[in-house]
Amino acid sequence: MRCGPACPGHHGSRAGVPLPRHSRSGATACPRHSVLPGCEVSTVTFGHTVALPVPLVPSIALFGAIGALSAVLAHRGVSVFHDGLRPVMRSFRIGELSRPEVSRTSFTLAWGFLWAFGLPYSVGFAIPLAYVIFMATDWIGVTVPADYSSRWYRSKRALGGVAQALVLGGVWGAGMALLLRLVTEGMHRLPVDMADPVRLFAQPASGAFFLFAVLTIAYHYDLRRALIALVASSVAWFGARTAGVGQPSVWAFAVATAVLLVFAVREARRSKVAPEESAVAWAVEEDDEEEEDDVFVENVRRIRRSIVPIAVLSALMGAAYNWGVMTNDPISGLLYTQGLAVPAALVGVAWAFAFLPMKFTTAVVTGCMVTHTFLELSVAVLMPNPAWAALACAALSVLQVYLLLPVVRGLEKFPAIREVADVLRTAIFHVMEIGFLVGGALAASAFAGQWGIAVVIMAWFVNSRKNSPVMPISIGAYAALAAGLFANVLALLGLHVH
Repeated sequence: MRCGPACPGHHGSRAGVPLPRHSRSGATACPRHSVLPGCEVSTVTFGHTVALPVPLVPSIALFGAIGALSAVLAHRGVSVFHDGLRPVMRSFRIGELSRPEVSRTSFTLAWGFLWAFGLPYSVGFAIPLAYVIFMATDWIGVTVPADYSSRWYRSKRALGGVAQALVLGGVWGAGMALLLRLVTEGMHRLPVDMADPVRLFAQPASGAFFLFAVLTIAYHYDLRRALIALVASSVAWFGARTAGVGQPSVWAFAVATAVLLVFAVREARRSKVAPEESAVAWAVEEDDEEEEDDVFVENVRRIRRSIVPIAVLSALMGAAYNWGVMTNDPISGLLYTQGLAVPAALVGVAWAFAFLPMKFTTAVVTGCMVTHTFLELSVAVLMPNPAWAALACAALSVLQVYLLLPVVRGLEKFPAIREVADVLRTAIFHVMEIGFLVGGALAASAFAGQWGIAVVIMAWFVNSRKNSPVMPISIGAYAALAAGLFANVLALLGLHVH
């Protein structure tokens, strides 16, 4: 079923792009969908009904609970979200690093990602990113005084620290949910509506995510092989469109990924390390490998002792992902609001493959688990309701904890997998960087016409000349928001940009 701008469920923007306020995953009625542009709607049997703006009560409840528990786990050194913070957690736990030092490190990491990536893609009629919670709860957890000499409930200082982290994390989570809702309502009530067009930020990249694999081949292998993958995935796209099977980006992604896997398997077989030559990459001396391995085993045992709260946190995240009140990245969030649960899950799988080798390795080395591995989103959005998503993600977290050592040991034997994953991270961010810049131009056009597009181009130029003080993946969004605010100021003065 297709519909145009005349569809009664759509609010047309000045740019001529249909921008519906509400969307429901799994619905077949066009007025409830948010597919942009053109509103192509198909029946979806995965995922939960999603409404925009996100429901306030479940958002506050889940954000508060997730914030509270994640702050406590960071406080006790059980798990942290940011990959740059995890490597210092063991040194922090044994006293080699002071609390003020780690707190400053966490604040620097948190502030950068929160304002540069989390906030611009969490305002308006969009699913908020998990970054707006976890960046802050990491900092809260490592900042609140703690006592690691005993169990959290066996000393007043330890119990007091847990209580402080619990309250502060919960207040931050619930407060952020309320703040984002108030900002969204304010944006929607402006003379030039800014709440609807912000979903255009991720629109170009939402159909181009199959390039994750294509660019990985180009970076890691060569351009000739990348062109082979591009042609093959494009044929799959056109074939799916011609056959009317729907979701051509999924078929393109599957083919491009298959090509990448063929090249990766070939490389892995050639670069396989013989058992007698296998060594832990992070071991300091070859003679110390056995001692180091004992340390890693103990680190994993430490994580397993906290498997219950880890599973509970994953269950809460699963419910939030499935309910559509939180997402991992703007692309999967937009796809899920459009009822495209399978593509959203595939984007999550790509993120997981790119980050899991690094996340699992740092978890084994430090004894500090990963707050989430991106696989939670892929599982959650495919579940029929939040309850099933919670159970599935809890089981997934338990499985991941018990697979830490086997996966890391496997990566030692096949180092090519880690190398491909590293390159895939670069490819993902490059697709987002260019896609979000184009999306920012589309949103700016909805706010302020062609002048808005000029603002985005100029912002990109200035940012490039100033060595990117704003993260490249966010410059388009911030420039578009600035253009929208300026258009509203002019509207209040009785002037119009377009």
